[in-house]
Amino acid sequence: MSFKYSLIYTLLIGFVFIFLFKLAYEFFYGENQEKQMRKIHKYFHKETIKKIDRLEHVPRKYTMYQVVTDKETKKIKLKPGYKVIKMVAKEQKRKNK
Repeated sequence: MSFKYSLIYTLLIGFVFIFLFKLAYEFFYGENQEKQMRKIHKYFHKETIKKIDRLEHVPRKYTMYQVVTDKETKKIKLKPGYKVIKMVAKEQKRKNK
């Protein structure tokens, strides 16, 4: 009988630690991708989004997305705290001869 109780106790404590580990991992090493998608849709609420591609992900620094809308294709960067930063293409410098 004590074996059953110790097994149940071990499983319950194990589940609690796994749950806490998952919460800590999400807090320290990344953000929820579903929340990022909601933020992108909220940011582009006036435009129709056709496709969202994830280009690059650096944990705890940024995630870069390519958003294809009806009008154009835009690259954006999401920083922690779900801050949206528009990426602007660099101008090509012309060399005068």
